[in-house]
Amino acid sequence: MARPLSNKKETNDGSPQDGEPLFLIVGKIRKPHGVRGELLVEVLTEFPERIKPGKKVFLGAKKRELKIETVRFTHDGMLLKFKDLDDREEAGFFRNQLVYIEAANLPDLPEDEYYFHELIGMNVKTQEGELLGSVNEILETGANEVLVVTRSGVEELIPFIDQVIVKINKKGKEIIVKKQEWK
Repeated sequence: MARPLSNKKETNDGSPQDGEPLFLIVGKIRKPHGVRGELLVEVLTEFPERIKPGKKVFLGAKKRELKIETVRFTHDGMLLKFKDLDDREEAGFFRNQLVYIEAANLPDLPEDEYYFHELIGMNVKTQEGELLGSVNEILETGANEVLVVTRSGVEELIPFIDQVIVKINKKGKEIIVKKQEWK
């Protein structure tokens, strides 16, 4: 299963609550680096190799569109230089801003792999057909991910593991799970 680029529904500065997200977070700008407009970026994606020269990204809450000129990886993250952003002072404006990509530009995954944002909003049912609710959030616990499923304001936590997840139907927006019985 694919790891998330973002695992929560965004509110004010991200994507709308309903439907597919328009933007996904891939990094957070820490500070300017040098005097020519480079920015030190904390990597928040498991696919940093896809952030490369020529690609467009969107910075901050206003989603300022910029084209990547150069990328250099360091022990602290990555250094991005954007086309037409050429001095430290202007680059400093973006300190602590998020770096987004358009969700529509994500590469397709094999049939049995998923971006977590694809799972948000899916209905969750047991093998017997009982509706448990819809996926509201995905928690990363370290051991495994956990689906936060909400129905009528009540949350249920479902481990996102092969022993529990029976089937994920992307087109039908439905996840089938084995009913959990806690003793």
